[in-house]
Amino acid sequence: MKKPGWETIGAVSSAIMTLIALILTVVYHNVPGAIAVVFVGTYLLISTEKVNRTAMSLLGVAIAGVVLFVGFEIGRILEIELGGVEFVELIEHIEWTTIIFIIAMSIIVSVAASSGLFQFIALKIAARSQGDHKQLYITFLVFVSGISLFFDTTSTMLIVAPLTIELCKALEIDFKPFLVSEAIVCNFSSIPSIVGAVPNLVIAGRTGLDVGFLFLVFMPLSIILFLVSLPIFLRWYGSSFGTTEEHRIDAVFSIDPTTMIKDRWDFNISAAAIVFLVIGFAIGPSFGIVPPMIALVIAGFLLLLSHERANEFLNKVGWPTVFFLVGLFGLVGALSLTGIINLIGEGIGDIVGEDPAFATVFLIWIPAMLSAFLDNLPVSAVLAPIAESLMHLSPTIPLALVFAVNIGGYIFTPLGSPANMVVIGLSEAEHDPIPFIEFVKIGTLLGMIHLAIGSVYLLFINFILGV
Repeated sequence: MKKPGWETIGAVSSAIMTLIALILTVVYHNVPGAIAVVFVGTYLLISTEKVNRTAMSLLGVAIAGVVLFVGFEIGRILEIELGGVEFVELIEHIEWTTIIFIIAMSIIVSVAASSGLFQFIALKIAARSQGDHKQLYITFLVFVSGISLFFDTTSTMLIVAPLTIELCKALEIDFKPFLVSEAIVCNFSSIPSIVGAVPNLVIAGRTGLDVGFLFLVFMPLSIILFLVSLPIFLRWYGSSFGTTEEHRIDAVFSIDPTTMIKDRWDFNISAAAIVFLVIGFAIGPSFGIVPPMIALVIAGFLLLLSHERANEFLNKVGWPTVFFLVGLFGLVGALSLTGIINLIGEGIGDIVGEDPAFATVFLIWIPAMLSAFLDNLPVSAVLAPIAESLMHLSPTIPLALVFAVNIGGYIFTPLGSPANMVVIGLSEAEHDPIPFIEFVKIGTLLGMIHLAIGSVYLLFINFILGV
């Protein structure tokens, strides 16, 4: 007989959570309290990393839906307002535009990666290093910083990390310093772009943050952070750099990059798609065309032109992540429907008062600390409405939250950002795992420096804007 495992513990815990929530709803008519129990209970189970996070997320939103429906029916029968709603209203509160964007970008990355486009680009840019480890390291960090403006952090690392590992193995270089540094650079380089990280899209969608304003304010900061971080990286990992033997360099870099092209048709349409994607993201917002629409149109064309391989590319979409986000956004929607987010916002409003400087610093440091342990996406989803409510103090308030959740993704733990987990997972697959403490040391050191620089920078922007 199989012993009870974490699956059983998760199921029993979920049943107890459901029972408590229904008692609060039916007996005490406290729907907001019941939803708070469901949200906290679901997230505690997810944070153990012992249960499937997608399954738990979907189950959590389903339980929330049941609680809200029961509250709605009781309220209708007793002719009182309990805060319950019908299930369809909960579903309408899910951030479907963000979900569509993630699916579309996954399709684009899937087609491009299968064509050999990214391998072609990587070999082209890596050849400039001629086997010098330090030069190759800097080249990859610059490459990551550049593409982070056009791909979300997870997609960026799914593109770059496998290429890094393969090239480092071919040149007999330790790939771990490369992966850790690329993950950190990926997180802070994504800040100026609305499509650079899913939290950016969530926050911008809720607060109406202008894409051009985001880019103009944060692009200089992103460059500053890179220039500050690079010497620290080089000093931290300097002892691991060297030079690869000449014969191995010749063997690797004598390879014609065109041999990386696996399918010429897919390669050509992928290259064209990336060009249109970049142009669309750059000028689309000026005409009111949102990034999810651009990404979906391009993804649709790629699938159409892929013909018989379309299903193959669809199978490579990160569906577990997509459905995890569906559940997460549903739970946040339940918090919003029951007024819990408004209560949190009022509490934060009471703390920060009418001081824009304090509000800016508060929304940098507190969400960053939370993102270090809770994953930056749920922190963004919960705090975005609160940032919206504080925008009358300063237009930099949503910028502060964007900055916080991206930087918070790599301080204290690597658990705050999906990009970090991608590189950790890939290193484990190579049977050469990145030490947890190694990531914590360099990530926390840089994260604290970045938070301090960002705080001063945004306060300076407030001063420039006359706030």
